Amino acid sequence: MRNKLLFFKFLTLTFFFCCAAGPYVVVENYGNWKTLSVSSKSAYVTGLWDGYLVFFGKELEEKYGAKCSSGHLSRVSDLVEMVDNLYQKEINRGFSPATLLREKGLQYLCGR
Repeated sequence: MRNKLLFFKFLTLTFFFCCAAGPYVVVENYGNWKTLSVSSKSAYVTGLWDGYLVFFGKELEEKYGAKCSSGHLSRVSDLVEMVDNLYQKEINRGFSPATLLREKGLQYLCGR
């Protein structure tokens, strides 16, 4: 009986750890990006953008003014389109969408 209880605890713990590790998506380059659906791209870019505002909000505001940090950019489709447009250049295809959005996208969107 004791072995069955121990086995059940182990199985339950394993199940919870496996469920927590499953839903994360990492997009490393253009090859991964082009396989995503439009809704997946939108969700991914939304998460990136939210993270940039949380972690770099003060820096963005100091560098570009309140344009980037105040919610001025409200359409996710603009961000997805920007990453798609950046990937049309061959030189950008080795970078992740996160790098493209941070290094080139923010400069373009917030600097204009």
